[in-house]
Amino acid sequence: MRILVAGASGFIGSHIAAHLQAAGHEVIAAARGVNQARRRLPDLDWIACDFRTDRVEEWRSRLEGVDAVVNCVGVLQDGLGDDSRAVHVEGAAALFQACEEKGVRRVLHISAVGVEDASGSAYSRDKLAGEAALKDRDLDWLILRPSLVVARNVYGGTALIRSLCGVPFLTPVVGGEQVFRPIAMEDVCAAVAQLVEPDAPSCQSFDLAGPDPVRFDELVRAYRRWLGFGETRIWSVPRWLARPAFWFGDLLGWMGVRTSMRTNSLKQLDFDVEGNPEDWMRITGAKPSGFQAWLSAHPAGVQDRWQARLGFARPLARWVLGLYWLLTGVLSLTIAKEHAYQVLTEAGFDAVSRPPLLWFGSLFDIAVGVAMIAKWRVRSIAAIMILGTFGYIVTLSWTYPVLWADALGPILKVFPMMALALMIAGTEDER
Repeated sequence: MRILVAGASGFIGSHIAAHLQAAGHEVIAAARGVNQARRRLPDLDWIACDFRTDRVEEWRSRLEGVDAVVNCVGVLQDGLGDDSRAVHVEGAAALFQACEEKGVRRVLHISAVGVEDASGSAYSRDKLAGEAALKDRDLDWLILRPSLVVARNVYGGTALIRSLCGVPFLTPVVGGEQVFRPIAMEDVCAAVAQLVEPDAPSCQSFDLAGPDPVRFDELVRAYRRWLGFGETRIWSVPRWLARPAFWFGDLLGWMGVRTSMRTNSLKQLDFDVEGNPEDWMRITGAKPSGFQAWLSAHPAGVQDRWQARLGFARPLARWVLGLYWLLTGVLSLTIAKEHAYQVLTEAGFDAVSRPPLLWFGSLFDIAVGVAMIAKWRVRSIAAIMILGTFGYIVTLSWTYPVLWADALGPILKVFPMMALALMIAGTEDER
């Protein structure tokens, strides 16, 4: 079959696209950022799409010769570059209408378990509206609602859980009493491969969930044991205390920093995150593996432990590095201005050159500091920081070498900063 997978660069979509191709299907992988996705999965046939702006006309040509469509596109919440309604409702509806017009009858739509009106989140409302748009079409549709999907690589909620496991001594969780039915990514992919076939059931909604209900706090404990971190004390954080952190996550979203700690996530945790897989298992004969069985079958490696430990440490390091540069520039133009002029004087710079040098250096520090905090081209900014610092060392070594022996170490102290910038550049990545 010729299958178009929309959102093929995402966490679930990339696995589904690779699985369908391995099963012998011809896969057209559609995604918003195809250049990076093509580097990760070069064997797929990539095309660019954007659910925020694409309408029926754009989809008609893309669906030429397509036998089935799997829609995996989704965003957690509005933010810089993300529009929940445009993606989940308007963009999805355009794709579904184009499928109907082009005669592509088989459409599988990946939604989410626990998407109910009662949750009161914009995410749930938009997801339900997208489901309704599919149900209104004359198609052989299926809506699949996965529970918490576990895989070796992580994103979103599973990335947050693994990061929580990396917190030493005490593991904070919001609530802890919520029940999940984790499902293995392999089982999700197998379900899609089975249900995309023309003779599979249609016009139904299935919850894709594992057989074992697991409380949130027990889920975290099991992950910690899997990572080799041992037992921990669970701190059940009251929602009122956790809410400011999720508000801060919303703010970061509008700065272009995607994080799963958003208010929509908090609202979803107050409602069903478990799902009921009985209909799916009964109708299809599926036998998904349990959460503990999946952990046992996939031993954790050093990269898993690094990811868990860096989950919170790395963003903190990026903020500290950015603030270091930002405050250095601000202080040089304010309370430390006279001291800065004194250093430039002792380094041999004359009265004419000192002001432009001070302003250039300070504004440079402020600019790269703000860029690092805002997560704008982090790898490039880190490289600029390292090169700028190297220039600082060379210049002062030539004009004012006595600073090498200064008790406060104004030159020696920048070497750890360069190492920190190198670490951040080396670990900067987006899906």
